[in-house]
Amino acid sequence: MSAGQSGIDEVRKHLGRLLRKCRARAVVDPGDPRTQGRRLGISQETTAALLGCSTRWYATLESGRMKHPTPEFLESVVAVLRMNDQERQFLFLYATGELPPDTGPADCVLHPGWAQLVERQPHPACIYTRRWDLIAANAGYLDLVFGAGAGSVAELPDRNVLRWVLLNKACRSERLVDWRDSWAAPMLGELRAAIAADPDRQDLMTLLDSLLADPVVKELWDAEIGVFRTHPDGTMLSIDDPAHGRVEFTILAANVMHARDLRFVTLMSTGPDSCPGPVGGRGTAPAYL
Repeated sequence: MSAGQSGIDEVRKHLGRLLRKCRARAVVDPGDPRTQGRRLGISQETTAALLGCSTRWYATLESGRMKHPTPEFLESVVAVLRMNDQERQFLFLYATGELPPDTGPADCVLHPGWAQLVERQPHPACIYTRRWDLIAANAGYLDLVFGAGAGSVAELPDRNVLRWVLLNKACRSERLVDWRDSWAAPMLGELRAAIAADPDRQDLMTLLDSLLADPVVKELWDAEIGVFRTHPDGTMLSIDDPAHGRVEFTILAANVMHARDLRFVTLMSTGPDSCPGPVGGRGTAPAYL
């Protein structure tokens, strides 16, 4: 047996175990004639009946031999077997090799440990949503991106990082070094990519509308500045800080497990002019995204 076939067999085995486990603990309505009066655990036949498909078709999924199951069918399986978020993710991974689509606001639930981690980071750090809304940030991030005395995330007049970077006049003219090419162009490219990945997200379109109301941003957008540019890991950016002069840093980012709509970002300061000490006694160096 080849290594590739062995891996396929392992995936099929895990898919079958997952589905059998979920069927075994399923609680069904004893009044529903399709459940045959059983209260705990359902058969393949009952599962198929609840899904509205043939037993043979469902068995093909459980054996791992269904080719290209649709997301709609898998979501029906999730609903019928009352899978939790982790089980849903593994079902899609085992059945399709890909993670399931984001479910929206539920993906934005943040474990409290993340907020503590952000606060304790030696480097500036934050967590924001897919539409660039801050939900956690440490003092260094807030001081150097939003200005000294920014307070907490809850006290910000607008938590959206994209709007702040693109619309704030001080960011454009004084604070963000090479604002047009190093900041605005890649961020607009990231927004284009986010919309392309999920064109039905109304919140992203609302964000875009708020940005395009500004003539400078609209000119950049219409000129298709940044169409093929983003901020990948390792990107170096600079901020001119009133207290510390020019501060350079490198962006590192990762998605939060089981909350893939959230991104954790830390800024590692670089160069001799970076800010190694606290800003107003509250933080270290700046963070951006």
